[in-house]
Amino acid sequence: MFAATRHADSPNQTRYRCGLAFVLMAAALAPGVAVAANGTGQVFAYFQGPWPTGGHSGVYMSYSSDGLNFQPMNNGDPVYVPPEAWGPGSSTNTIDEDQTRDPSVLYGPDGYFHMVWTSGISTRSIGYAKSADLKTWTDEQLIDIWSPSTVVDHTWAPELFYDAANSQYQIIFASNLNGGDHKLYSITTSDFSSFSTADPNNPYFYNGATIIDAMIAEDSANNRYLMAVKDEQNGAKNIRLATAPTAQGPWTTDNPVIVGPGSAIEGNVTEGPSLLKVDDTWLLYYDAYGAGYFGVAATSDADPANAASWVNLTGDANLPDGHHGTVFNAPNSVLSFDFLPYSRSDLNGDQDLTPDDWLLFLGNHLTTTSIGDLDADGDNDFDDFRLFKTDYETFHGSGAFASMLASVAAPEPSAALLALMGVPVVLGRRRGK
Repeated sequence: MFAATRHADSPNQTRYRCGLAFVLMAAALAPGVAVAANGTGQVFAYFQGPWPTGGHSGVYMSYSSDGLNFQPMNNGDPVYVPPEAWGPGSSTNTIDEDQTRDPSVLYGPDGYFHMVWTSGISTRSIGYAKSADLKTWTDEQLIDIWSPSTVVDHTWAPELFYDAANSQYQIIFASNLNGGDHKLYSITTSDFSSFSTADPNNPYFYNGATIIDAMIAEDSANNRYLMAVKDEQNGAKNIRLATAPTAQGPWTTDNPVIVGPGSAIEGNVTEGPSLLKVDDTWLLYYDAYGAGYFGVAATSDADPANAASWVNLTGDANLPDGHHGTVFNAPNSVLSFDFLPYSRSDLNGDQDLTPDDWLLFLGNHLTTTSIGDLDADGDNDFDDFRLFKTDYETFHGSGAFASMLASVAAPEPSAALLALMGVPVVLGRRRGK
């Protein structure tokens, strides 16, 4: 079925080839199955690099099918880099506004992903771009937030929220006017062409101490809204949830700390919260920036504001390396397939993962051909098998790989069996040196 020119096999290799041929023949005679991909995945958008220079390399993204185990998109390269004209070396720009710190992304009802970010450490504007597939970005602009007469040092951490009740997008951000505390301010838009004006005399939220990094989520089960914020009362740097009856407030932040100093589950200083509901579980992602890692906590409690119900799942998750990210739900049907981590297992190039890809993988397993060498280390071994299985289940959902194997009458090989079958291949390579 998969013809290839080979050198003479050893007896052990011949037995393996014969067994493989039988599996392939049985698979060819077995009826095929069509498995629908999950409707929604979770995408983690973040920046890389230290304070204060981090963010110059662009926005990075990682993908997950369960909200916990993320793999880099676009082969680990940035998915968005702002125009060079926004940098300090440009003749049209005298201030550094080409950073992409604190990216916030959401999928709007108009069928586009909208993204905003901190464009620089000391700027009066924020960045914006949109995309239909997270691959091609258009409508890039720097949104001027403050008038020239406003004395402000920072316009930080813009976060997007779609307020369905008012059919408009909210952008919440933090600024320190006249050298004072950072307070939360808000502007709104329905089209990202025209925006409401930020009112320096009317903060969106302020609780008497510096407060930044706010993300809103609708808690429909409790007919209210949640806002995860970095709270710096009494000098602390932790994350708690505020609650409100509407997306405009009024907000109550007397709920206990969830993560950060003073919490029961995460003692390191934290910032950059991202709040998302996946199925029946609320997930709170955070940047433990002092310790240098992303973390995630979870609760399935009927009241997510109950801080005692949250548990730390960081040790059970696979989170990207980066800073201040936002996690958002993304319809798989609109994502650019070749940007996704599981596209490496699309061995026949049909923009899908099917039993045909598995048969191609199996036909080249334990060889040195490039087809199936998913980790690009020069061979097709058990590590590649695990990657293929992970990719297949990321694309189709948990349990899909076992169902596919049953449909093609090809049992999942064990690590011991694959290692045993790999011995003659390794010996053959050594003899050929």
